[in-house]
Amino acid sequence: MAEHFLTKCQIDLSQCLETGGGLALESHGALYQALRERVSPEAAALFAEPLLSRGNETAPASVAWYTEYPGEGRPLRALDEADRSRVEAVLSERLRAIRAHLADPEDGPLIGAALHLANHPDGDIWVVDGQPVIVNWGMLPVGMSRAPETRGAHVAATLGRFLPLAAAPPLSAPEAMARRADVPTDTPPDTDGSAPPAGGATTGATVAPGPVPPEPAARAWPGAIAWVPLLALLLIAGGVLVWLLLPGTRIFPPRNPDPAIDRAAAAAAVAEINASLEDRLARLQAALDGAQCRPDGTLTMPDGRTIEGLLPPDPTNPADAPGSRAAADPHPILPPDPARVQVPSDGASAMDLTSLLELIEARTVMVVRYLADADARPGEQVRAERGSGFFVGPDLVVTNNHVVAGAQDDRIFVINRSLGQQYPVTVIKTVGPFGSTGRDFALLRVQGVNAPYFTLLKPDHSLKLQSVIAAGYPDDLLGDWRGGTDPVPDLAVTDGTVNAEQVLAQGTPAIVHSAPISQGNSGGPLVDMCGRVVGVNTFVRQGALRNLNVALASGDLLEFLESAALTPATVTRPCQPQLLRPVAPPASAGPPAEAAAGVPDFNLRPSSDE
Repeated sequence: MAEHFLTKCQIDLSQCLETGGGLALESHGALYQALRERVSPEAAALFAEPLLSRGNETAPASVAWYTEYPGEGRPLRALDEADRSRVEAVLSERLRAIRAHLADPEDGPLIGAALHLANHPDGDIWVVDGQPVIVNWGMLPVGMSRAPETRGAHVAATLGRFLPLAAAPPLSAPEAMARRADVPTDTPPDTDGSAPPAGGATTGATVAPGPVPPEPAARAWPGAIAWVPLLALLLIAGGVLVWLLLPGTRIFPPRNPDPAIDRAAAAAAVAEINASLEDRLARLQAALDGAQCRPDGTLTMPDGRTIEGLLPPDPTNPADAPGSRAAADPHPILPPDPARVQVPSDGASAMDLTSLLELIEARTVMVVRYLADADARPGEQVRAERGSGFFVGPDLVVTNNHVVAGAQDDRIFVINRSLGQQYPVTVIKTVGPFGSTGRDFALLRVQGVNAPYFTLLKPDHSLKLQSVIAAGYPDDLLGDWRGGTDPVPDLAVTDGTVNAEQVLAQGTPAIVHSAPISQGNSGGPLVDMCGRVVGVNTFVRQGALRNLNVALASGDLLEFLESAALTPATVTRPCQPQLLRPVAPPASAGPPAEAAAGVPDFNLRPSSDE
């Protein structure tokens, strides 16, 4: 239903409220259907769709939240005052439309449960594409009592400023029935439309269910003065209406999905990927049926190459000794180990070689933008939002526009382990947003560095089925990294193959690949097995059965850089990977400590949530 990843948080299952014999979190479909049919699609979209992982003995429970709105989400409190006020007005309007249904004995308990929030440190109300989205719903803070009085005070302190209630939202049919006196269905509640002051205090928030006390009678205005405020309001309303009718004027961005990611383009990508996967399945089956083990222990495929695309070593040729370098097939059964792939260390013409992994680590950076919390106290550390980027010149970094959009130059920094510290940047040029332009690039100048940089591929050939590496700093692996004195985080790399080369709406060339990416990978490089950048990882389209990992093609990036009067290093030739032959471990070497202790040796990769 909801296709766009928003955020992820760890929870304690004891926080979750139950309705109908199960967790409210697991009844999002029923909640969405009830609100869509009985209130509006906008009210239904207000509550993010949860993907609950109950955890195990080693991993805590967690919830990944998804929304139907495209674009990068931000906590409500991170917006400036004007934007926050507009979103709060929309949120209040949609919540108040829901209130009358709390008295329904069938849907009321589920809706009531959804109005309880966990009060997460990162915020329970987010904003995507100008629309409010509620996460961490159907929960209470750890250890909080479920007594109506306690719940009523908690709701008043969280959603109370947007939805004043005389009592705690119901969690059962009897509680819902008791609210029928609270929520009349023949007249809209809170006809004055006012909300209580910030902080959420509401009169009677902890009072047991019962009739709402009548409002005191309004004071009469003497004489003709009574009409002055009304006349002023009418004049203001008329001016706003005229402004809205002017061409190109909108309060919020358009509600329709991103035109650059329309359903037709997505369907075409899925069809092409399905065909690609069927071809790959047939190839794997053929490899499985025809694989042979040579006397020296080398497993060969039907084409005579190893699973990584190498020809078997010739025992009579000293140049084929273990650890020697050899040419590999650019379309192997499995992507080779990037630590053994050899590439030029300083551009396409250099003779010195290094590992692909080392090359990527030196040239990929984390892009950090610091934002002060709206409710931060003086002296309190500011929050860090993160993305990825990569060097295309000694002091030039490319990332996505949405990674740095809206941030002040003096609050944007880049860092990786090669740099060793955070360096301030200046935004030179941007293009975006993606939804309206089909482009999403930003060029940054890093002050005081002379770093190695990537060569960009200017392809004149298809990349389909070629092995690629996605590099970046996904939030899934960074945890609570806050910048400042925190250690420089490690770069995450994932491997995969190019599934499809698509032209999206507005002529946007894109690469759909199988290397998993997630939130935080935005702006990071997609690199081939020769160390050339073939794309900029930008978004994940969440599907029912699979995720589409999408990178904007390097050809489009080159046009953007040339528009900024920059001539980056480029190459057009197809990739011919160079791979070090495996070196057998010493016969006396025992198993790794982890294996000896019974711990599997996993290759940790981020999940696809962006």
